[in-house]
Amino acid sequence: MGEYLLPPLTTLTHQILHAYEGVEDSRRGYRFDRVYVATERRSAEIHAAMFRGGGWLYRVIPEGPLEADPDSVDPTLSQACPRARVVEVLPLHPADVVRILESMQNGGMT
Repeated sequence: MGEYLLPPLTTLTHQILHAYEGVEDSRRGYRFDRVYVATERRSAEIHAAMFRGGGWLYRVIPEGPLEADPDSVDPTLSQACPRARVVEVLPLHPADVVRILESMQNGGMT
């Protein structure tokens, strides 16, 4: 807690979601100089579950201007900012990861 989520351009990481999905190119409008944050816990859980080994949920305070995620069907569901300060870290339970991924494979999002 108190640390920052920083964009891939700053951290030089290759561990971004589209890489885990096996996609070579970044999605339309993706910005490597932004951190993407979900506005609803359910959406954050789905994205965290898609990372290898599950992932973690971070409650954050976005810093800098918020921008709509151009790849999101609902512009209020995902937003981008220059960085975000972590105020709470929550592990995603392995059973929840399995449930989420199975639901997605079956066409659901619950």
